[in-house]
Amino acid sequence: MATVLVVDDEQRFLKILSVVLSEENYEVLTAQDGARALEVFDQASPNVVITDLKMPGITGEKLLREIKGRSPNTAVIILTAFGTIESAVAAMRQGAFHYILKPCNMDELKIVVRKALQMQQLALENQYLRSELDAHGGFENIVGESRSMHQVFQLIDRVAATESTVLITGDSGTGKELVARAIHGRSRRTQKPFVPINCVAIPEDLLESELFGHVKGAFTGASQSRRGRFELADNGTIFLDEIGDMSPRLQGKLLRVLQEKVIEPVGSSRSKRVDVRIVAATNADLAERVRQGRFREDLFYRLNVVPISIPPLRERKEDIPLLVEHFLRKHNRGGERPIPLSADMLRILTQYDWPGNVRELENVVERVVVLGTAEVIRSMGLTSVEALPAASVERVSSRPPAVELQDVSYREAKRSVLDDFEREFFRRALEAAEGNVSQAARTVGMHRKNFYQKIEQLNLDPKAF
Repeated sequence: MATVLVVDDEQRFLKILSVVLSEENYEVLTAQDGARALEVFDQASPNVVITDLKMPGITGEKLLREIKGRSPNTAVIILTAFGTIESAVAAMRQGAFHYILKPCNMDELKIVVRKALQMQQLALENQYLRSELDAHGGFENIVGESRSMHQVFQLIDRVAATESTVLITGDSGTGKELVARAIHGRSRRTQKPFVPINCVAIPEDLLESELFGHVKGAFTGASQSRRGRFELADNGTIFLDEIGDMSPRLQGKLLRVLQEKVIEPVGSSRSKRVDVRIVAATNADLAERVRQGRFREDLFYRLNVVPISIPPLRERKEDIPLLVEHFLRKHNRGGERPIPLSADMLRILTQYDWPGNVRELENVVERVVVLGTAEVIRSMGLTSVEALPAASVERVSSRPPAVELQDVSYREAKRSVLDDFEREFFRRALEAAEGNVSQAARTVGMHRKNFYQKIEQLNLDPKAF
């Protein structure tokens, strides 16, 4: 049975809400002031709190902050007879689930409470699914079972519970932002914003405004004031990607934020205090850049409180089969079953060094899936091997295979494996459609005539399914 705590300084109103909500089979608790409400909350841990906004002593707004600080998942519904747009916006910004004016419609209130409980249940289910994912070797969207990745997972768990600044290093495409999101998701700030920004994707003359905001008239085109990413991330986490390429001038401004927890919008002489956790990332050797005079030494030490290094894919090739399976599921457009890969195909993928790391592997898997079913295959007569990037195929084939394949060249062996891969894909499509060629063709995005020609080439008989 769900528990609802109602807080209001009017005894008569408390009795009315108690009767109405009890009819919905909720356990209803009441309190006539904020101090008593917090005592009841600590004792009973209600699922939903309904509170008046204007109360003597602890106001509804302060009570909202206290409850959210103790239990972020508890839904708080604000009731008030003094409703204004400003108070509504303020309550919602601080985490209120809903805002209703007195005298309230009791049917509407019942619906809002019901929705609040549903949202709470979804949040609990998401937490359960996340724990299940971790138990099966996953970590948010980070996939890996190698020893080096388990060390990364352990570091994430240990640092997430702290407020320490984190510096994530690793080659491009290794998943630095995923690690940053995992740290945020496991921290006490998880209910607050995660704000990413790529420091090289924005021109230097605009980056300061993006980071710290600006006031109206600060520069040409600044027709109105604008909040920066640090202010948007207040009480949450900001992810500064490619921090190694930040200009020396902005490095000095960032150092001040780290030291004093204040920002100064462009064009303003007034500082604003922010509570932001900084997670930075780079594919550069910052220590070397410090020695070269290209990066501030004091900023480096401020950022490098807890370093996390992500290994390149070439150093954890035992994770490739797991990653391939993950990406096949992700990019399986039909949504029925992941496309199987033979042991030989996986061997080919694990022999490649993947200079683009996990990002390149995902692109290759997606291309195999998409081009194996898309218009380009049937219109140009491509085979599956051509769904792989040309550079990837050449670089794989330029090295001798780790396992000798008899009677055929390495390139021919790859083509044979990929043709088997393609045949299995079309076989699965026919199997899912129970031999109905039209339905199977629609599933994989092909015209029926071209699909039929393809299965004839692959010696697949629809009647067998």
